Amino acid sequence: MLSPHPVTGKGKNHPMRCLMLPERLRIRLSSLRAILLPGAITLFWLTMMALLLRNQVFQPRRGQPMDVTPALLTEQWQDFSEWMRLTLGGQSDGVCFTSLQRRKEGGGYLAANRIWIRLGVWGGQYDFRIENTALLDSLFRLQSAQSSADLAGETLRFAALSDGARLFYRWQYGEQTRVGLQHLEKPISLLEAVRPLAAQRLDLHVGAVYRLPVLDSTWSLREGVAEIRVEALETLRLGDKAFRAYRLAIQLGPFASKTWVSPNGEVLRRQFAQNILMERIHPDEARKLFPGIDAPVAPPALTREDFRREGKANSLDGDNLSPLNLLIESLLKSPSFRPKGL
Repeated sequence: MLSPHPVTGKGKNHPMRCLMLPERLRIRLSSLRAILLPGAITLFWLTMMALLLRNQVFQPRRGQPMDVTPALLTEQWQDFSEWMRLTLGGQSDGVCFTSLQRRKEGGGYLAANRIWIRLGVWGGQYDFRIENTALLDSLFRLQSAQSSADLAGETLRFAALSDGARLFYRWQYGEQTRVGLQHLEKPISLLEAVRPLAAQRLDLHVGAVYRLPVLDSTWSLREGVAEIRVEALETLRLGDKAFRAYRLAIQLGPFASKTWVSPNGEVLRRQFAQNILMERIHPDEARKLFPGIDAPVAPPALTREDFRREGKANSLDGDNLSPLNLLIESLLKSPSFRPKGL
């Protein structure tokens, strides 16, 4: 018959008697448990807090935007250049070249963006060229920018100067001129400088959303907060090759574009409205198409005197005139251009 004592009892006939530990060993294990258990609990909570901090601070929740400071994009800096073949309405007509360089003298960074296009419109061949240069400080904040868009004698020129709290701007198109002032909630960067670096520096995963204050002096002449949303990880075909790529939706006010980025941060494709498409191209091929497209540029030489007719403060967002609008208007006049769905 079994002993009436419980398992912890000392009945001689208890079937678990052979598994019970000597008193001295049990005391030692109790002491070790008293030491190790609090340490294990502490380690558990430290691990949980580290994971929570990573998920809440370093990675945005799905669908919830994370504000990014431009200076974050300059970590582990290397000078950068990007070459893209530009296709309009299904025809390859241009090249987009972007370069970002750390200045050896004067500090900060110099950004250059050139878009050279050969268009068949109005029964002839015409060159459409966008030239954009900008100076950014050591924290990748915009100091000055100037751009021009030229098409068959029509010229749009734009210049901007920022002191961190204000953005002074001027644009000229034909006989029209506007000089204005935009108050800034926080210092801004440059969209064409932020875009390729964001693809390399940010943690891209489906559902992530990032926000950066920028000026777009290349396409839309718009200032505001750019939202970069990682929409999907999909297979992208370029020529006869297939790539895995993240699809990013970039929104700045009403201006929207798509960018496809490889997992290692290389921009493979960009797409704008009205069948304007860019895809990666080898530099030698780009130089052959448009010699001199990567010629050195000088930083903008702008002072407050260039914006002395500032008048009352008004919003740059209200201006519908932009290089992108001029380009789309030109495309619509081309007999070879066919918008999607037609």
